[in-house]
Formats: sequence, C-alpha cells, structure tokens
Amino acid sequence: MGIDKHKRLDLIFKRNQLMAKLLMIFYASSIVINTFIDPVILVFVAPIGLFFCILIYFLSKQKQLTILTMYLSILFVFSFFFLLIIYEPLLINFIYIWLGLIISSIFHMVRPILFASFLTTAATIYFFFRYQNELFPGSDKVDVIYVALFGILITIFLVFSSRFTEGLLEKAQLKTEKTSKALIEAKGYLNTLFNQLKDPIVIHDEKGRIYQVNHGFTETFGWNTEELVGQTMPQLNEVQLKYLQEQWESVSRGEMVREIELKNGTKDEKQLDVAISVSAIRTEEGRVVALASILRDITEQKQTEEYIRRSEKLSAVGQLAAGVAHEIRNPLTVISGFLQLMQQREQNTNNHVPVMLSELARINKIISEFLLLAKPGVQKFENVKICYLIREVVTLLDTSAIMKSISITSEFSIDDTTVECDPDQIKQVLINLLKNSIEAMDDGGQIHIHVYEKDNMIYIQIKDTGNGIPQEVLERIGEPFFTTKPKGTGLGLMICDRIIEHHHGKMDISSVQGKGTTVTIYLNKVISEQEGKNEYTSSEYYRESRTATERNEVRSG
Repeated sequence: MGIDKHKRLDLIFKRNQLMAKLLMIFYASSIVINTFIDPVILVFVAPIGLFFCILIYFLSKQKQLTILTMYLSILFVFSFFFLLIIYEPLLINFIYIWLGLIISSIFHMVRPILFASFLTTAATIYFFFRYQNELFPGSDKVDVIYVALFGILITIFLVFSSRFTEGLLEKAQLKTEKTSKALIEAKGYLNTLFNQLKDPIVIHDEKGRIYQVNHGFTETFGWNTEELVGQTMPQLNEVQLKYLQEQWESVSRGEMVREIELKNGTKDEKQLDVAISVSAIRTEEGRVVALASILRDITEQKQTEEYIRRSEKLSAVGQLAAGVAHEIRNPLTVISGFLQLMQQREQNTNNHVPVMLSELARINKIISEFLLLAKPGVQKFENVKICYLIREVVTLLDTSAIMKSISITSEFSIDDTTVECDPDQIKQVLINLLKNSIEAMDDGGQIHIHVYEKDNMIYIQIKDTGNGIPQEVLERIGEPFFTTKPKGTGLGLMICDRIIEHHHGKMDISSVQGKGTTVTIYLNKVISEQEGKNEYTSSEYYRESRTATERNEVRSG
C-alpha cells in the first residue's frame, strides 16, 4: 500500500515551497559572492536570477499547479545555468549543471530525477562539443562518454536513494496512521469511560487547579465545566485544600496515600460526605503531568451507618429498659407507699419526705419512658384525619405558648386526608415536638406548622424561630440520655423517633443557629378512604382531650 494521490500531492506542494526557498538562498549567496569576485557578471545574474526566483516562488503557492511547478522548477534551474554557460563558458559554470540533477532529488521521486538526468545529459553533451576547447582543452571527443557516464551514475544513485527514502516514508506513514488510529480509539474509550462513570472525577495539578472534570462531577456538585477549568476546586474549603495539597505532593513523589473522607460543599450549599482517592498521571518517562482524584459520594452510606448505630443503641437500651424497669418498679412502689404513709402521720416532723416523693415520681416517669421505649407496640391503628389531630394538639398547647409570648400558626394544604396511625402515640409525638419548640424560645417567637401532601405521603413540618441547635448537638440528638435541658431525660426525641418508625414513617431534624429549627414528619397516606368508617374525628378528640393531655404530660420528658 503506497501513499495515496492526495497525500503525495501535499508532499510535492510542500517540497515545491522548499525548492523555492533554496533557490532564493542560492541566488542571494551568488549575488554576495560575485559582488567581491566578479561584479561584472551581476549585470547578467541579478535580473535573470531574480526573475526565476519570483516566478518559482509564485508557482509554489499555487496548489492546483503542483506537478507543473515541480517540473518547471527543475527546468528553470537548468535554464539559468544554461544561460550562464553561454554568457561565460567556464568549467566551474559547466559543473553547476549537475547541481540541477542533485537538487531534483529533493522530491524523492523517480520521474523528476529522470527528467533532470535527461536535461543534464543533453546539456553536458551539447556544451562538451560546443565549448570543448574552452572547457576541456586537449580532450578527445570520446571523453564525452565518461562525462555522460558520470551523470548516469549520479542518476542511478539518486533513483535508488529516492526509492529507498520513498519506501521508508511509506512505512513511517503507515505506522503513523496505525498509531494515530490506535490513539484515537484509546482516547475515545477513555473519554467514554471518563464521562460515563457516575463517580465524580477531577483531573488537576498539585495545587488543585482543574484541567478537566467528568459529567459525574457536574451532576453531583452543580458547577459546569466552563466554571471549573483553570480554577481551584470550589467544593473544598481552605483547610481541606491545604490538607489535600500535601497529599497530592506525596502522590507526585510516588508515595501511597490512603482514601480520604471529607465533607464537601455543593454549588447550592449542600454538604456531602465524600471519599477521595488520588492517583498520578505520568508520561512514559515517569514524569507526573497531572493528578486524577476520584470522589465517591458516601452520604447515604454514612446515614445508613448512623441509622444502624442508633438502631443498635435503641435495641440495647430497649433490652436494658425492659429488665431494669420491671426489677425496680415494685420496690419503688413499696417505698413510695410507705413514704406517703409517713407523710400523712408525721407531716410536721420530716421536711425531707416531699423531696423524696418528688424524686421517686421522677424515677417512675423515667421507668414509664423506659417501658415505652422497650415496647412501643402500636396496638390500635385508626384512619385519622391528621388535620383534626394537629388542631387539637395546638389547642392544648396554645395557652402555654401565649404565656411565653409565642404564637402558633398552622397552614393546611390538605384537610380531609387521613393517615393510619395510633392517635394517642402520634399526639404524644406532636406534643413533645411542640413543647421542645416552646422551651427553645425564652424571649418569645413563632411556631409554624405546615401540613401538605406529596407522592402519597403526608408531610408535617414544625418550624420555630428559636436560637437553633449547634451542629455538634444536632449530630447527637436521639442518643439515649443526651439532653440539654436541666430536667430532661434524653429519651423524649428517641421515643418520638421510635413511634414514627413503628408507623413506617420518618422524622428529620434540621437547624440553623440563630434562625431556628425545623422538624419534618413523613407519614403514609390512606389511599382508599371510607367516609364515616373507623375515622377519628375532632369531636372524639374533645371528649378525650383531658385524659389524653394528662397521660401525655406524664410521658413527655
């Protein structure tokens, strides 16, 4: 397989331009040399040489005349030296005839070499016989054979040299084409893999300046490619960037760096837990040209681990609660009874008895919560109109809120939607959450309850304008016996979370310091509602409100 026609024409076109440049260099050199040696000849050389150089240079720029320009260039070289010999028949000028033959080899093609060889041989024979006495005094006519043979030998050498060079060129071109094709395919595979991977990938330098990111990065963090290229990684804060730069320098030195877990921010200011692994991109010589960081979003994994950790704690606490509560409740009952009897008989002699009874009541309260935590079992599910339930809870706590200059507002995007639940337990959850919001606002404020429906789920959102919860405290909410209240037990929110879990729902808590806290409860909606059948209405709440309130006041810590 040889070089195709179009590529061959491109090569000849480039060599024509090279030929034009060489001739201009030869012309300029000739002008300089003859200025000092034989300035008279410049009258002939200067205008003719300039005409040939300009003409060849113009033709070399015409791509449609590529082949013609190649032969004309060779012909013009011979024409110049032909005229030079006629003007001044010297041996040195005669020798320059072979320069045209040698110059023709620049095209590395047989035909232009043979064309130049024909011109050389014809010119040699012609000038040998015409200027034999001036150029070769004392020579015989038969000597022209040796002169012509010299030209033929040069021609043979140039032909074989050109064929060999042409063969090498073809092999080099084939190898280049194969290599280019392999590189294009490899680049295509790598680009496809790079962009199809869901994990974010960043190509960057040791300082964190980004060269390229994949689609996974833009989808995960929100920045587009135009915003990132040439910039420092925007998802990192200054402390993280400084720490990672040290790790990147270690990777560049060839050291192994373990996977790093950090919290990264997105463009919309969300926080993600990510695991970062880094590798160096090197040349064949081993020089590091860039670094590749692969970021795995492990937010869900972290949440799952936290959920499992809390579930294990709840399970342990529940088992402990079941055993402890039953073991100590009976002795406490006896002690409480005797203390009450002592108080009745000796009211004026012992001032410590009321304090002891108060503490025993507190112990009994903790035990009650222990039992609920150990066995929260939902025993009666009813189709409850959730809005009626919330309005009832707001009515019960409205007075307490007003006393602390707190207003409770409600927004119901739904009205008659029902959920299947135990109304007493859901009411206990709502009372606990609202009481927490009230207690969080000593200087007054506002509590807003928003109830809406989405994707067959009921969302109950309780938002207050308190001081908010610090991040380190928010992370520990739900741990047993962890509380910030002077008289709290640390079990209230744990019980709420357990109740919602047993209702196949979910409870989320978010908070911003200085702005307040938002608690969102997700409950399943009853898809097929039956009016008047097993529904818990507002009138039933009013009939049971006093008993339920007293019961929940005991349960809520």
